Amino acid sequence: MGVAASVPRRDLRPRARLSALARVGSVPIVALLVLASTTFRGLAGMLKETPVYFQDEYLYAELGRSLAETGRPLVRGGDAHFPALLQPILTAPAWFLDDVGTAYGLVKWIGALAISLAAVPAFVLARRLGLSRPLALALAALTLATPSLLYSSWVMGEPFAYPLALAALAAGTVALAHGRRRTQLLFFLLAGLATFARVQLIVLPICFLCAALIIGWRDRSVRETLRTQEVALGSFAAAFVFLAAASPQRLLGSYADPLRDDTVLATLPERLGQNALSVAYASGWIVVPGALLGLGLALARPRGRIELAFGALAVPFALAVLLEASLVGDVDRIQERYSFYLVPVVGLAFCLFASRGWPARRAHALLAALALTASSAVPLAFHAVDGAKTQSAFLFGVHRLQELLGDGPGSLAVGGVTAALSLTVGVLAFRPRIATPATLALAVCFCTAASALAFDFDRQNSTGVRKAFLPAEPSWVDRAHVGEVALVRGLGLKTDAMEQLFWNRSIERVLLLPGAELFDSFGAEPLGAARDGTLLEGRRPVRSALLIDDWAARIELRGAASVGSSRGFRLWRPTGTPRLALFVPGYYKDGWLAMRTALNVWAAPGRSLAGRFSFVVSAPEYLPAPVRLRVQAGKRRPLELRLRPGESRAVRVPVCGDGAWSALLVADRGIALADRIVSARATPPRFRPDPTVCR
Repeated sequence: MGVAASVPRRDLRPRARLSALARVGSVPIVALLVLASTTFRGLAGMLKETPVYFQDEYLYAELGRSLAETGRPLVRGGDAHFPALLQPILTAPAWFLDDVGTAYGLVKWIGALAISLAAVPAFVLARRLGLSRPLALALAALTLATPSLLYSSWVMGEPFAYPLALAALAAGTVALAHGRRRTQLLFFLLAGLATFARVQLIVLPICFLCAALIIGWRDRSVRETLRTQEVALGSFAAAFVFLAAASPQRLLGSYADPLRDDTVLATLPERLGQNALSVAYASGWIVVPGALLGLGLALARPRGRIELAFGALAVPFALAVLLEASLVGDVDRIQERYSFYLVPVVGLAFCLFASRGWPARRAHALLAALALTASSAVPLAFHAVDGAKTQSAFLFGVHRLQELLGDGPGSLAVGGVTAALSLTVGVLAFRPRIATPATLALAVCFCTAASALAFDFDRQNSTGVRKAFLPAEPSWVDRAHVGEVALVRGLGLKTDAMEQLFWNRSIERVLLLPGAELFDSFGAEPLGAARDGTLLEGRRPVRSALLIDDWAARIELRGAASVGSSRGFRLWRPTGTPRLALFVPGYYKDGWLAMRTALNVWAAPGRSLAGRFSFVVSAPEYLPAPVRLRVQAGKRRPLELRLRPGESRAVRVPVCGDGAWSALLVADRGIALADRIVSARATPPRFRPDPTVCR
């Protein structure tokens, strides 16, 4: 099994006896672990009502749909140039189903199975390292217990990248130990597939080269060691030369940012520490001191070639993953999503340490004390609030615990548990006979509890997003059967727009109202208006159905009929050429006015404008001071009014014009409300024709 002949098998077995497992074959138990994990995570995924992590989940879903429909990786009809296509390819068959909800559910089940298969390479690598069957099975359980397996129900590449990364590490370890060409080619294939699932894992071949150099330096034969790995290294060199024809941006996507931008290194040590701490929590915490010693012993005093190979590959892989988590993406947050690939590595390193009989107990106690100090110095409550937790499943669990117990008690509970685990492992180190099974059992229980809390938060969050942004039928636009639809992006929330895009396949493109920002890097055209109000995409009149973002603007059309609405969008079916009749940006759907609100109205074809803009404004009683409003229309004298808190006034603005008319309503003060600045409340502004106004 790849263990040096001089190392007796009995030396690598823990003294704790788990005789019951010895009577059952390994394959059925591993298969049972995979089946149990798949079932649990698949059923849990069914309780998640809608995606919440945008733009990523929309991107992967849209690529899968495009591959199913056209055979090409497109997003809204344009080339995506997205390097991590394994998940869209493998889930494309699910998107052949017309019903988005059914397809979404099937994708989550596929993810549950894929991520649960990580138990297989974890078990195989543990056995190749000479670990006993009970230890290997416990490691497989820990691999499946980490909170980050929550990503199985997310439409992203992680469910496929996790088992592939672990399989590549297993193949790379065996290749470095024995130098067989077949194993080197297997590592090349698995590392390529892992990178195809998550481009972050392109560091695997670099880590393999570093491992070969470490082994060669230790053996004082660098050239000979590199020569024995020439198949793998040569294959990767050829692949990189071939891919060099593509630009780094197209090849690496967002991971090209550090190659393009100057990176501020001042806070890098702090970010590295925070991300390393997140791996410690995600690994069950109690195994970390032993894991550090296990890696050190594997490099300094390996018991065989395979153990040295594992240590030489695991260390650069851990450093590379932590560096990526600290340099790429949302670096101001803990990015467990980038680093949870290290959980099985930590577990394996601990098992290697435990299989030696828990040596270096003083050093182990010191590391446990240092870990406890680090957990006290970095309070999780700060990182588990609002958007700071979005990249960490463990922080989801911490936040949910704070919701259940309160912020203070929740934080104290987490700190108390980690302190208890640190003290427990310090005591257990002096009782090796029971230390290994007890430590692994506590680690699995810790991870399982964190996973349950993280899932509960994710479920609740998904339900809240579903209720906030989607009607009873989430695919309501498709069900309207209005043909091709253009989503008109305004100043509403990004999540609202992404939810409509995910659930409604009939939305083919995105148009932008003035002042609107694009929510992704894919195609969108500005939406303009002609003098008569005709909506223009470039210079062409828009003739398709329109899903218009009216959360922060009141919009009425001619030549189109309203056929449905959600919280922030209204669907219009064309009955002719869609034209603007009324456009009031700055009027929110919940009745608030922005600091600046435009009043725009267009005449019907062949008619002139004559009438009044009318609405009632009010200042809520809780406003801190009176608010002054000023309506300026052309060269006319401005209309001004002053509202005291609790006061309401009717506003009637005369309108005269040939084709289009506009005015500006400005407030002298505002208040912060959620993520916007508002001034006063108003009834929906309406234009009422009155020919006598212009006489």
